[in-house]
Amino acid sequence: MNRKIRESGLVEDALDAVHQATGLKAEVVPRTPFPDAGVRIVKDGTKIVFPVAVKPALTNAAIGVMAQTYGHTNRRTLLVTGYVAPAMADRLKELDIPFIDAAGNAYINEPRLLIFIKGNKKPDKYKAAETGKTFKPAGIKVVFALLCNPGLEKRPYRDIAEQADVALGTVAAVMRDLEGRNLLLDMGGKGRRLTDKKDLLTRWVTAYPEQLRPKLRLGRFRAPAGNWWEDAVFNNQAYFGGEVAAHFITKYLKPQVVTIYAFQPLGPLLLQNKLKQAADGDIEILQVFWNFTCDRDRPGLVHPILVYADLIAAGDERNIETARMIYEKELHRFVGPD
Repeated sequence: MNRKIRESGLVEDALDAVHQATGLKAEVVPRTPFPDAGVRIVKDGTKIVFPVAVKPALTNAAIGVMAQTYGHTNRRTLLVTGYVAPAMADRLKELDIPFIDAAGNAYINEPRLLIFIKGNKKPDKYKAAETGKTFKPAGIKVVFALLCNPGLEKRPYRDIAEQADVALGTVAAVMRDLEGRNLLLDMGGKGRRLTDKKDLLTRWVTAYPEQLRPKLRLGRFRAPAGNWWEDAVFNNQAYFGGEVAAHFITKYLKPQVVTIYAFQPLGPLLLQNKLKQAADGDIEILQVFWNFTCDRDRPGLVHPILVYADLIAAGDERNIETARMIYEKELHRFVGPD
């Protein structure tokens, strides 16, 4: 089992909770080939072995990442986490993602085994939030700049601060935190290198909707025509994200919500496109939070990493499927080895 997972005791806590709640025998598979762990559940002599994905803290975005990452694989992956709230349990069941948690909540749907338990309270041990600068709002801006601009981690901190639109001291704190998480390697005279960009992207996509995105909201709006975005006038003052950007990239998704990242003031953007403020509008406008060119091939769209994050945050099946397409089509060049 992965050393950090073994030391945390989370898998063992969840297995014990499942045994207490159901009476089923559940154990860690020794010498597992799976990255995090493997779990064997035994019922009436039938043994079911799951590869395990361990998420100490669960968010809606983390569920979206699970669905995108494992939903299309032949081998079903068991989510193990500290706690699954009732609404999240329902969503996991709807997406058919098996899970167990340290409170005894669980969903497993196999030919000879059906379990669905929700509503058990979160254990005190798993109430602590993740600490550190990296996945707080300013740190999320830094990581976004690093992921979107391969090799930026090698540049002086001042350059990173400029592209991330944060203070110089923030960059220093985030880089130290990334080193502490073994996500950044400082090789002295040879410079710095991000060590696991795929894992860093997963963590960023999980943190962004919870920590930064709500702070960027400028309002909800409505347009006089349904497909107004096809002829939108932005004059370099805004970019499409979310479903509209995904539509232009994949030609697959029919947008239902229009996401725009814009510079302030909004007056010219609203006037030129005849947008009116509406609390229940299908247009959401958020503040631009970066200071670099997103996509030179698609000047009216945000970076594909942000499109992917918006889709994961939305969380429904059509968005998750489109997110998977964007990951395979666009993101491999940003998370693969340099």
